[in-house]
Amino acid sequence: MTQKDFLAYLQKSCHFDRQHCAILLNALSRLMAKAGVEQIPVTLPGLGTFSSHKHPEYIKEDPATGKQTLYPPRITYRMQGENGNAKQDWLDKQLAASTKISDEEVGRFVEALAKSILSILALGEEVNIKGIGTFCVINSNQGEIQRVAYTPDEQMKELVNAPFNCFEPVTINQ
Repeated sequence: MTQKDFLAYLQKSCHFDRQHCAILLNALSRLMAKAGVEQIPVTLPGLGTFSSHKHPEYIKEDPATGKQTLYPPRITYRMQGENGNAKQDWLDKQLAASTKISDEEVGRFVEALAKSILSILALGEEVNIKGIGTFCVINSNQGEIQRVAYTPDEQMKELVNAPFNCFEPVTINQ
């Protein structure tokens, strides 16, 4: 499903106008990226918890040449299934503060967002949200157990790794 189609679906679900939904969705992607850099988990109740993991710099040796390269640190961003007692208070407060939209409206939006993603996935479609990533359903080998998979898009990866963007891999002199 395209961003435009998803926005229309979300708009109907939370009963906001298109601009209101777009503002909240853009603010959410920026907030998730900032939380990823700071390694703060973000939970979308009903969907899952998004978290980051910092991988330290490392040295890799080319076995053919013996040349060693130092690679900079990087952060990976992923979603895990939601635990039953996760709270969205932090997310709601941050979104409300950054958009100047009421806590009640933000709460409705966050709830509608998770429900919309799950509804679209139940129809067998992927959900692509610009600045956040792609959601899809993964079936087990038996085809019975399903889980929601998340892949961050390039923009999210770049924003989460912004603190390390100035570093390049460097060949180490012996």
